[in-house]
Amino acid sequence: MAHLIDKRTNDYCFLYAHHTFGRYQYSVDTLVSDPSVSKIHTIIEWVNGKWFIRDLSLNGTWLNNKRLVKDEPKLLCIGDKIYFSGNSETTYVVKNLAAPADQLIRLDEYNKKTTDVISLSHYHLVPEHNPDHVVVFENSSGQWHLESLDDATQDDPEVLQDNHIITLGDSRWMFLSSHIDDVTQMSSVPQLYINDLEFHFNLSLDEEISELTIKYNNKEIDLHARCHHYLTLNLARYRAEDAQRGVTPANQGWVETDRLVKDLGVDMRYLNIQIHRARKQFSEVLTHVHDAENIIERQLRRVRFAGKTFEIYKGHELERTSNVATA
Repeated sequence: MAHLIDKRTNDYCFLYAHHTFGRYQYSVDTLVSDPSVSKIHTIIEWVNGKWFIRDLSLNGTWLNNKRLVKDEPKLLCIGDKIYFSGNSETTYVVKNLAAPADQLIRLDEYNKKTTDVISLSHYHLVPEHNPDHVVVFENSSGQWHLESLDDATQDDPEVLQDNHIITLGDSRWMFLSSHIDDVTQMSSVPQLYINDLEFHFNLSLDEEISELTIKYNNKEIDLHARCHHYLTLNLARYRAEDAQRGVTPANQGWVETDRLVKDLGVDMRYLNIQIHRARKQFSEVLTHVHDAENIIERQLRRVRFAGKTFEIYKGHELERTSNVATA
């Protein structure tokens, strides 16, 4: 996420995609307390893959000691110096011009922003090496949610808003969104649905190695061997069993997490991590599939495999095949 540094305070100023500066506290993104500064004085904005600055003020904005032409965009470069009205004590230096991104920004012991950031891209287990939380973007609501791994099936996850502070491990982090509108970009991407996919599981005879391949429209994606594929495979087994018993499609495959813990011989925390690792991989690999993370669908304290068409091979022999009616 692009940012400036306030030379007077050494504070970092992270930029939204459309970022305003001025002295009108409730209408700007960055407050500049100076009587010579206009209510909304300057805008920095992301346009066609680059950052530009525009002056909207009466008294002027200076870039590298040169006054900007009012309302005329000027390209920003690393190292540029920005100050307002000619005599403002506040000077910003451009330090980073990365594209806008939703991010978690680590706070130091004084609760000041640092440049230690996590750029969010749909699905994250955090902290990465020993996760205790999940940060996930919900397409249906357009919001980021924070979930605890102590209850991976919680019914009411925490919604993250700008400047929301959370604790991850031993650190405190602030959530900042990019404020960029992705609707037009997303609508131009061809969308598939979960029911358009075919899932092919390969399981070793000792059930130690699980591989998964996904096929659609004569294409194939190899998700390779992963521990969490064994969870997904077993959820597919539950669904196939329900289909054979004549359970209605909407109710097929739902299994209590307590039962999964017993059947798989793991503890609840390990199960929760595997659920989220599977959902994370689906969301990252199947970016063209609507709600791909919901291939493993969740409700309070129960989960299921949402795939319609799948095959399970064990030791290269077909164990089970299913073409479940659409839910």
